[in-house]
Amino acid sequence: MYLAIGGLEWKVGEGKMAERSLEDRLDEIESRTAVAALVAHYCEAVDHRNLELFMGLWHADGTLNILGGRGVFHGTEELRNSQAGVAKAWSRTWHWTTNLTVDFDGPDRATGRSDVFAICEGYGDGHICLVGGTYHDVAERREGVWRFTERVIARYFVSSPQDIPLPPPS
Repeated sequence: MYLAIGGLEWKVGEGKMAERSLEDRLDEIESRTAVAALVAHYCEAVDHRNLELFMGLWHADGTLNILGGRGVFHGTEELRNSQAGVAKAWSRTWHWTTNLTVDFDGPDRATGRSDVFAICEGYGDGHICLVGGTYHDVAERREGVWRFTERVIARYFVSSPQDIPLPPPS
């Protein structure tokens, strides 16, 4: 009998990893690291308004779905346009993710979940909104490269604008 924890299989009662080749185990570690990098780079790309980095995170047929009527963006052009909406809504953003879990459906497909907290600064008065939610991701390795095929953003709260002074941009 095996118990799966974090994508690794352990023999119950023996504390030993299930028989898998070293190559397969190493591939899973490298793949898990690549998927975690996608999650981190997403925040970096949005916060630094780095469109080239943002677009490099997606397969051409990728979909970004921001629940709550905020938009579904499918394919290269719509994904690119999604970032114009962020820039229009907020003068600056800071995103942090935590609690990342990654599960594999095979060697080239992974699903992930991470919680997100963001500070978003509006234009003009400098008021900020605090945002919390969860990212639900699907990533695939194609031609040796891991990229998102889908990200669903479920926002749990967006605070009313707060008068919290932030430092000027550096």
